[in-house]
Parts: sequence; structure tokens; C-alpha cells
Amino acid sequence: MSRQRKVLEAQLTPQQRRAAELIIQNEWGELLGADGKKKTMQELADEIGIARSTLFEWKSQEHFTAYGNYLAERNLDSMRSEVYTQLMRAIRGGSNGIPSVKALDLFMRRYGLLTDRTVVEDMRSEVETKRKTDDEIRAEIDDLNAMINGTEEK
Repeated sequence: MSRQRKVLEAQLTPQQRRAAELIIQNEWGELLGADGKKKTMQELADEIGIARSTLFEWKSQEHFTAYGNYLAERNLDSMRSEVYTQLMRAIRGGSNGIPSVKALDLFMRRYGLLTDRTVVEDMRSEVETKRKTDDEIRAEIDDLNAMINGTEEK
């Protein structure tokens, strides 16, 4: 058992852990090959032996949610080989025989063989040409003062 799981489980009662497991199983059931029929929150609460309102209260607690997310992530990890299989099918052309450029791009990025290129331009020369003289700045200040004074007079 991982250290993360031990820490998360230590923050919950056995009943809360069972509740989180049932909720995740219920949400992932169809994907993991269960019968695909989702249970209601009331059915889950009855199975755990608690009130439905208690289940909703637990779902709003940070530790409960963190444990549920951990379990969901483990489910996702278990599907990684299936994802890689689908990626390779897309790279090889799938049913139409035409390789997916997007799948090739994803594969290359996954293994660090392709990276985005960022170009940074030196803007100093442009900034220097936009600098104003002291007289231009004074003129702008005078214009702003005139606008302020003109607004106050209205």
C-alpha cells in the first residue's frame, strides 16, 4: 500500500472509506466492465448504512474528496495500457489506414522528441524609439491639465 493511500485512509473512518470506494465504483462501473447501472445516492447510503444526507455531507469534506480522487486516479492508471493501445492504433492508421497526425504529435511529445519552439524578440529598440522628450511629456501634462480643468468647469 502506498504512503499516500495510508495517509488519506488514516483521515477517514472505515465507513467513510467504504463510501468513497462505492461512489467511485458506481461512477466508474460502466468503464470497468460492471453492469453499467448507476446507483442513486440513496441506494449507496443504504448499502453503507447511513443517511443520504450524511453521504452528501461526507462528499463535501476535503479528506473524503481527496481519497475519492486518489481512487479515481488509480482507476485511470489501470487504463493506461488501453490508452496506449488506442494511441498506437491511431498512429498505424486505424480502420481507414491513414495515420493520425495528432496521435503522432502526442506520441512524439510524450517521449520528449518534439517540443514547442518559443521565439523571444528583443523589444528594446522599439521601446527606445517610443521614448518622448521632456518637452513632449510637458505638453501631454498640459493637455491633461486642460482636460481636467475643462471637465470641472462643465
